[in-house]
Amino acid sequence: MLVSEPDFADTPRILGDFCRAVGRMVQRSPEKETPARVAALLPDLVSTPHLLSAAQRTAPADGYARHTVFICPDDRFSVLAMVWSPGVVTPVHDHRSWCAFGVYQGLIEETRYRPAGAGPDGAMAAPVARVSYRVGDVGHLPVDGSDIHRMHNPTAAPAVSIHVYGGNFEKLGPNLGQIYAVEG
Repeated sequence: MLVSEPDFADTPRILGDFCRAVGRMVQRSPEKETPARVAALLPDLVSTPHLLSAAQRTAPADGYARHTVFICPDDRFSVLAMVWSPGVVTPVHDHRSWCAFGVYQGLIEETRYRPAGAGPDGAMAAPVARVSYRVGDVGHLPVDGSDIHRMHNPTAAPAVSIHVYGGNFEKLGPNLGQIYAVEG
């Protein structure tokens, strides 16, 4: 029986269409609306087979990796593939710019926090909600509210999420603002 090769022909078009739409949105929408609007576009992108190369789906055994998928030529946004090894947990953190994300493979758990003052180890945060995201699910962090969260791959298999951040990731570095200690 003959097995055909996967069809990669649509992947550049789908990614290109997504990036053009995000570029228009970033240019025309108020910043506080951008994360939700970008998140609304993500389901089609994260459901695209063969969107990522094999290299963009790799991570170290005990951590996570960021792989650049697209950088806007005008530095308005970046698209990254985040690959989460089994069990990996980020520190509780906030962001320097807006963020929208969707799960491409596996399961990601997000815990949201609220600011809880200062403690002996610096800024404190208290948990307020936990959401599990499966393949195709999307989320975003608010621009005009608390964007403190923690991401976790609670499974024994790798997970991959697509993140869209404001700005040029390669120039700005990771979109990480402050690390928080957890209250209690």
